[in-house]
Amino acid sequence: MTCDVIVVGGGPAGATAARVLGEAGISTLLLDKSAFPRDKPCGGGISARVMGRFPWLNSALANIPVNWVSKVYFEAPSGVAVDYSSEDRLYLMIRRCEFDNLLFSMARKQAQCVTPALVRKVNFQNDGVTVEAEVAGERREYRGKIVVGADGANSVVARASGLRSGTVKSEYAIDMMEETPYEELGLAECDHMPAERDQMYVYYGYQGQYGYSYVFPKMNHVNLGLGCKVDHYLAGMRGEQYSHHRGFVDRLITNGLLTGASNRANFRAFPLPISGPLPRTYCDRALVCGDAGGFVNAFTAEGIYYAMVTGEHAAQTAIHAIRANDTSSNQLRHYEQGWKKEIGQDLSKSVAIQRLLLADLGRVDRIVKAAARNPPLAALLARYATGALPYSQFKRALFLRAMPLYVREKARAFLAQM
Repeated sequence: MTCDVIVVGGGPAGATAARVLGEAGISTLLLDKSAFPRDKPCGGGISARVMGRFPWLNSALANIPVNWVSKVYFEAPSGVAVDYSSEDRLYLMIRRCEFDNLLFSMARKQAQCVTPALVRKVNFQNDGVTVEAEVAGERREYRGKIVVGADGANSVVARASGLRSGTVKSEYAIDMMEETPYEELGLAECDHMPAERDQMYVYYGYQGQYGYSYVFPKMNHVNLGLGCKVDHYLAGMRGEQYSHHRGFVDRLITNGLLTGASNRANFRAFPLPISGPLPRTYCDRALVCGDAGGFVNAFTAEGIYYAMVTGEHAAQTAIHAIRANDTSSNQLRHYEQGWKKEIGQDLSKSVAIQRLLLADLGRVDRIVKAAARNPPLAALLARYATGALPYSQFKRALFLRAMPLYVREKARAFLAQM
């Protein structure tokens, strides 16, 4: 089979790219290793700004269960916490099996889809690209002019094109999560009041290392888990990941946040790129987006929003390249220019913030303690951590709020020594 563009991966990045390409009249083939709907391990939280960026989601989301969150609980390694409530919706909670199937069903109306199709190899020629996949136990070849890699953190396209190299230890975290119905594991009632499902919980630090754990309430399920860098995982958690997860769940039950019991059958672990976008996300006849290109916020671990944004940018770049009959890297470089303009600063600064916190968990304590004493600072932290504020606005507002607080704290410390 021959087409203009082959999209490998049918998640949010690939489905968004395939839909945009098909709507533009570009012959598009979408390949994914799984049949939809399919299970996808993920926290399943998306910043509310996705609604403004993709307004067509407003009507589309009516087809799946959605839970909106407007409250955020942050806890530092020392136990000090911030409990923030917003008048606006902050985070959209979905199940990936439902959300991804929704986007895939929209893409299927615009592009030809082959699933399950396990891509084994991608070969580049001077006049195009060949993708080899295993379909129904048979080897098949597909020819295209451009390939869009949206095939996750272990992207075959990124490796074959030479866009990804390096060691896993330095570039990834491991997220270990469980998504279980409320009938089995639920949020506890408080003072005989119904459990609130409009609040998310984030805990910073794990076993003295930089890491995180979280509780995300869905409409009918609770999603919770913990994450850490791959090197820490390999050194002390490999083979025992569920016991660590179970310990986290049991502590929440003991503390009265949850009721019920963990279900190991619902436990999953998956890699998460945390070093920012790849040094280069395009080359002759290839573009990479979503997790395949490293488009994950290294501080918040959010990837769905960035996957959809880069999927759209990749599609628009491919459209222009096909119409210009030029699939060279010189033409495809516009992809990188586009995503950098929109989300480049957010992603690069998220890596810097993550590494700053990684170096000293005491900084997390100091930040959360300061926010606990200063409601405007707590609002800034919560809104940035949920993606409601881009980095540029966060930095500007933080300077205005934090500088007076910093001066007061220094003065208080000075007076205490006198």
